[in-house]
Amino acid sequence: MNKTLLGLLAGTLLTGCTGLPHDSTETSTHEVVDLSLPEVSYQPGELNREILFDLLSAEMGGHYGRYDEALASYIKQARLTGDAAVAERATRIAQFMRDSEAVLSSASIWAEAAPHNSEPRELLAGILLHEGRFDEALPWLESVLSDSDSDAALLISSQTESIDPNVASQYLNLLNTIIQTQPDRTDLHLALGLLHLRVENPNAAMQAFDRGLAIEPYQPQLVMQKAELLRKQNRIDQALQLVSRAVLRHQHNNQLQIQQAQLLMLSGNFSRAELMMTELLELRPQDTQLHLYFALLLLDHERYEASRELLEALQQKDPQNSEVDFYLGHLAQQRGERDIALLHYSAVNEGSTFLQAQARSLELLNSATDRQRVENILSEAISRQPGLRTGLVIMLAEWYKAHNLKTLALQRLNSELQHAPNDTRLLYTRALFHEPEQPQQTLNDLRRALELDPTNPMYQNALGYTLTQYTQHYEEAHHLIAQALAQQPDDPATLDSMGWVLFKLKRTEEALSFLQRAYAAYPDTEVAGHLIRVLDKLERREEAVELLEKHLQAAPDDRHLLDAAEQIGAF
Repeated sequence: MNKTLLGLLAGTLLTGCTGLPHDSTETSTHEVVDLSLPEVSYQPGELNREILFDLLSAEMGGHYGRYDEALASYIKQARLTGDAAVAERATRIAQFMRDSEAVLSSASIWAEAAPHNSEPRELLAGILLHEGRFDEALPWLESVLSDSDSDAALLISSQTESIDPNVASQYLNLLNTIIQTQPDRTDLHLALGLLHLRVENPNAAMQAFDRGLAIEPYQPQLVMQKAELLRKQNRIDQALQLVSRAVLRHQHNNQLQIQQAQLLMLSGNFSRAELMMTELLELRPQDTQLHLYFALLLLDHERYEASRELLEALQQKDPQNSEVDFYLGHLAQQRGERDIALLHYSAVNEGSTFLQAQARSLELLNSATDRQRVENILSEAISRQPGLRTGLVIMLAEWYKAHNLKTLALQRLNSELQHAPNDTRLLYTRALFHEPEQPQQTLNDLRRALELDPTNPMYQNALGYTLTQYTQHYEEAHHLIAQALAQQPDDPATLDSMGWVLFKLKRTEEALSFLQRAYAAYPDTEVAGHLIRVLDKLERREEAVELLEKHLQAAPDDRHLLDAAEQIGAF
């Protein structure tokens, strides 16, 4: 269209009423005037009264701060007119309001109306990538990635760990097509390498990083990714050489220096690593996260005194940061300084390490004679963080159970459920604590939890497995476990449940593959016991006995193994 609707609107506002037809002939007061308006039609590049009304209302709404009204009017007219300028205006308002769905809606219209403008496509691809909607982003990326000035490839690189491997393969195909015509773009080689890692092809990833480094030998992101891949392959010396050379050329790149310090630690060059850490912290004295990272790096390598010095220095800088107390407690615990560890853990009042601090305290109080002290610690924790009450009560119940105080555990759970009868976490925990003595109570609690949260795969699997163990309702159990498995297809516990219920349904061949997958992911004695039974049933007795003997060597009194041995008549 020759003129945008916003341009026409501006022209209308400038001419005002002078542009409207005016009949100077007076009308009789008794004459009936036909005020009906013709039906509105939308013609490309032309204003009509609805467009005029909506856009004027939107501008006035924006002027008075009613941005939601302005946005709604602009999006409506963008859809009706397909006008690029109107869609762009809607997009700008949506960006200002931080309404990502509205940005996506209006930018889609804008992109269609202005096919040669890359900006709306950049916006669409960027938002969809940030929101993890990778398959939806793919069509917009096809044109955006071809622009060498676009940041899209770097944005893909930042999101590769979240991309589904199947979708990652489509991204690889797209990038490989583009790189054929633009082989000198290091951003594309970086994205390719990371996508190859996502689909578990480290050799192809290394080749992509090498191709990028052949173009720009010490490009920091490519160096760091290749060095990390070398580290995972235990080629520490090669990784260190690569990063050290890059640091010489990028002396102010802190990320490279941090990686160099990490690699120096891994190579055993502790003194040089600690010197580098000191120098970096002097350059960035206010960077508390870097300070903490180095302290934990030293702790991981059992450089306890150096780690303590950094943590205590950080505590002086930031005394309100209780996370530091958690790590000082962890350090003391590693060194066998129980009372010092408990003191630090008790100082953790909030934050992401609060629950961990309570759990670590209970680890250190590992005797039934510590009962009163444990109860006091968790009572104080509940008063500090009442929103975490359920988790803390479950923690106490688990401690009771571990110290042969199961009756106390059930009493506390019963008491809590009187006050919070619909707390599914408490119901689930109590259900497990009823086993194996009261299977009906277990089933009752699991059914109630699933009634309150009917799509929860953990509750579906638990109820299905319990039905398999204590009843003959195998079809109901299979249905529940299948629902859980559809939501978490690689979960070892659910795979084990499916294998076991199929065995009970006499579908032994099918059972085997599920149990083998479960065992490969989580080879505990319960899964092993099930697999032994299935192997024996399939007349693969030698394998069954070999697996049984292997586990009995490590756990000769395990009830799952002893039951399997009895069932197959091994002893």
